[in-house]
Amino acid sequence: MMKVIIVDDEPKLRQGLQTLIPWDSLGLTVTATAANGQEALAVIDQERPDIAIVDIRMPLMDGLQLMQSVSSSGLELQVIILSGYADFEYAKQAIKYGVAGYLLKPVDIKEMIHTLTRVRERIEEERLKKGPRSIEGINQEWLFQSLLVPQNTTEDPAKLRSMAQAARLLWSSYEVVAVFLRGPEATRPDALQQLADALKPDIERRGTGAVTVIPPYVILLLQEPLRGMQRREQLYRLLRNTLGNFRFVAATGGAVPVPEELNISFIKAQEALKQAFFSEKGQLLGPYPSRYPLPELPRLPGGSPEEMMEEFISRLYYSLEAGNQTMIRPLLDEAAAFFVMQEANEGFVKESFFYLSNAVIHKLTAGSRKEWKGTEEASRFLKGIFEYEHLADLLEETHSFLLALAEDAEPEGKERELKIMINIIHRHYADNLKLDTLAGMLNYSTAYLGQLFKNKTGDYFNTYLDKVRIHKAKELLEQGMKVYEVAERVGYTSVNYFHSKFKKYEGRSPSDFKNP
Repeated sequence: MMKVIIVDDEPKLRQGLQTLIPWDSLGLTVTATAANGQEALAVIDQERPDIAIVDIRMPLMDGLQLMQSVSSSGLELQVIILSGYADFEYAKQAIKYGVAGYLLKPVDIKEMIHTLTRVRERIEEERLKKGPRSIEGINQEWLFQSLLVPQNTTEDPAKLRSMAQAARLLWSSYEVVAVFLRGPEATRPDALQQLADALKPDIERRGTGAVTVIPPYVILLLQEPLRGMQRREQLYRLLRNTLGNFRFVAATGGAVPVPEELNISFIKAQEALKQAFFSEKGQLLGPYPSRYPLPELPRLPGGSPEEMMEEFISRLYYSLEAGNQTMIRPLLDEAAAFFVMQEANEGFVKESFFYLSNAVIHKLTAGSRKEWKGTEEASRFLKGIFEYEHLADLLEETHSFLLALAEDAEPEGKERELKIMINIIHRHYADNLKLDTLAGMLNYSTAYLGQLFKNKTGDYFNTYLDKVRIHKAKELLEQGMKVYEVAERVGYTSVNYFHSKFKKYEGRSPSDFKNP
């Protein structure tokens, strides 16, 4: 990856070029910017860029003066000049300094891309003409990066191997490991280079491979494949110890036998990094998928995704209402497995958990008999869902937060559990309540809980539920609601079924009750 520096006193132009030019696809990276020639000289001495994009008119030291200084120092630097129409005669003086390109402002992006491509190709040709000696002493890193991100996919393999041999990169095998920094450091070239330099003593000086930077990655090229868990764990410990407080994720692309296949290993490493959210924490990822363990779904759910979401919301809510903590984490794991099955996309899974958690929080707080004061805490939790870097962390924090919302941590004996059931019926009679669902949440068999319920209330569960629904239906009919509206409001999906139930308990139809 060739280095580029942008020198211009207009901040918008510097930012615009960095944003609008597809640097990575051109095999280039912007390592620094400067506002005038004096700043640029210091940066050039430190970064040793291959290409400089230079405005011809700048304060303190203009573009021509900068080119004079670079030329007299003997540095090999290709310069692309930027100027306005009024500076044309002035700009012609730059020709004697061997400018690689001359563009007028405002800059045309397509023209800039074409010029950068031509300049990069010229640099590559000149380096090849200089032969193996130049490659051996100076350009090993350039060849390394060219193999990782090839610009010419039709390059003769024999020629590539010859260049690799001259650069001391012809090995019996290769394996690419890509390291990606979490947080703002990922976009800072200086941070990436700092970490690459810190890794070189353990990788390059010990003769086990090479290290380079291709933003946003630090790349390790290993001579020996990472066979077995022990070697993978050793490398991960090395990365963790070297990177210190930096948060990172690392992945291997697997071993390849020849240098021209390095880009294949690099691509696989990048693909593994993209799935880091779904992988287990604290380990080297790739080259094959390594998913965080979730429960298998033995059969495809019969309902639509929307219906399944509502099912998860209800089961979580009723479990929390019943004080059954042991059911919460398995339900969250099951929901996660379902979301991943729908779409193995980090954004989709986070959005699904946001919707699920928000709905459960709303139902819990809306039905609470206490004044709830955790609005800000809930808001922070919901917002934080999109910040988690691993599914494991998202599940753990969601589990902890929902448990904290539950009104009671533990039920206190059968009497309390029966009161909970009765309370749920009176507050949620319109839902599709089932005895077996509540039995599972209270850790009882359906038959045993049903008998306990009858002993307490004198009615079987379904009979008690019907009576509560009919009592509420009578109130609604007296308020003037239509029969079909009341049926739906109290939990009956069929008007005819509602009619038969009403007549069974009241001895007359809903219409007769409404209009005696």
